[in-house]
Amino acid sequence: MHIKTRYYILIAVLSYLFFMMSSLPASKLVSLAEENKLTTAKLYGVYGSLWNGGAEQINIPNQLPITNLQWSLNPASLLFAKLSSEVSGNLKNQKFIGNISMNAFGTVEASDIRARISSPIMQELIQMPLGELGGVFNLNIESIVLDNSPIPELTASLKWNSAKLTIAETVDLGHVNIAIKPNSANQLVATISNLKGQLSLDGTASVDDKKLYTLNLRITPEENASSDITQSLSLFSRRQTDGSYLIKRKGNLREFGM
Repeated sequence: MHIKTRYYILIAVLSYLFFMMSSLPASKLVSLAEENKLTTAKLYGVYGSLWNGGAEQINIPNQLPITNLQWSLNPASLLFAKLSSEVSGNLKNQKFIGNISMNAFGTVEASDIRARISSPIMQELIQMPLGELGGVFNLNIESIVLDNSPIPELTASLKWNSAKLTIAETVDLGHVNIAIKPNSANQLVATISNLKGQLSLDGTASVDDKKLYTLNLRITPEENASSDITQSLSLFSRRQTDGSYLIKRKGNLREFGM
């Protein structure tokens, strides 16, 4: 039998089994998965079917609970030997939407995840020890592979609009853009820049699978920056000949409880 013919027969059989399973209540499928220890997640208030359903809450070990989870499977993905679903939910009352897929090898990947996050919630999520954030964060995860790796394979962007940071006094950072992607050294690298702030930001930050980080950030006071803001930068770095302040740091994220 031709290899391509075998492939289409296999897809047809798998599709038939899937459609049979999709008609079953999602709550029964979740119970079977939990009883057979096929998942470490706990779902509560499950309704609908595998095809189109949701859960009031899902708890994943070492992660914040997700509420009002809803999913809708894409049948066309079966032609590529994988399951793909549109999902939406709330994390700390912040709504997110996106896609989650799993291929025949069990690899789970999320893509096109979009969320709008308020400053108080972002401050709580990153466990910021000092200061106060202002503004709104728009997160766009282009792709992320969900596995047990210390550093995920992630490509994303974070836009911090009307950004403000208050420590001794409030600094207007304008619109901050952080682009995140992996590099060839198995690190996650973030490129940092901004527009229309009292301080101009230009730099990079990286972290590896041992949670070792490196920060190289140039901060330049603009004409509308107060003297107090400019003087406070000298606490972190010496003033360069071009008027900027270069901050270089290395360490381990475990020092910050991460």
